[in-house]
Amino acid sequence: MRIGMIDVDAESRGKVTFPNLSLMKLSAWHKFQGDTVEWYAPLLGRFDRVYVSKVFSNEYSDPYSFPIYADEVIYGGSGYALSIENGLERYNPLKDAQLPTEVEHIMPDYSLYGIKDTAYGFLTRGCPRACAFCHTAAMQGAKVKNVANLDEFWNGQKNIVLLDPNLTCSPNCVQLFNELAKSKAYIDFSQGLDIRAMNDEKLDALNKVRWKRIHFAWDNPEDDLIPLFQKAKGKLIRWRKQTVSCYVLTNFNSTHEQDLERIYAIRELGMQPDVRIYQKPSAPRETKKLQRWCSPRIFWKVDRFEDYQKSGGSHA
Repeated sequence: MRIGMIDVDAESRGKVTFPNLSLMKLSAWHKFQGDTVEWYAPLLGRFDRVYVSKVFSNEYSDPYSFPIYADEVIYGGSGYALSIENGLERYNPLKDAQLPTEVEHIMPDYSLYGIKDTAYGFLTRGCPRACAFCHTAAMQGAKVKNVANLDEFWNGQKNIVLLDPNLTCSPNCVQLFNELAKSKAYIDFSQGLDIRAMNDEKLDALNKVRWKRIHFAWDNPEDDLIPLFQKAKGKLIRWRKQTVSCYVLTNFNSTHEQDLERIYAIRELGMQPDVRIYQKPSAPRETKKLQRWCSPRIFWKVDRFEDYQKSGGSHA
């Protein structure tokens, strides 16, 4: 069979910002069957089957608008299951095609994206927090469960990018940290670690992991996370602004003053703030400027957002 792949998010942006894990797994499975796999383009002629995958909603990623010449077209990914209802992003599982078990547990075809020394995958899925702005609990479940062993998506690469939404809340968290440490690979916990679930045992295990960067999150301004961050800072031996960042949710149940209060606290803790804007296209201009100010090349040069505003963003 001649198989075509469409990464809708990459097509929309005009570049690949993050590889599509499902497409890499589908590519591996089809190549194992003896099929040919290539990126789809209308001028390449007719395909037997084309997979169209979309991770982000239409707020962030435009739909694929070109004709698809194929005997069969299969659409999948959370982007096709997301919609905006009453100002919130909602997930409909009936619109999200799931990978068959034999595809879900296959080693991804990293060559599809030309990736040579980085592995991507989930050790766990699910999150117990069920935050109103997030669809992870609806999509993956409200209980953190193990879904794969490390060797299902890693075979010796120097770097591992973990996609787990809340590995820290897994009952097997310490064991998983120890397995990652044994790999001796550099780990990027891309979706963040839940500071509220950290304890001494988990922090000690995390110290053994060769992480390049870790991410925490401070989504709710009503939560006082400063004591928890201070404890982690005292325990983690590689804590510095170049290696520890903190996601800051904005444009969702917080005022501009509350956003600034969290960001200034994060600065005092020696973390890099990573401002995330809920429904960014409709966010206030001030919030978008706040995000630009928090870029690493500006944030540590301009201490106060007020000074950045007065400069008209000239530091950018």
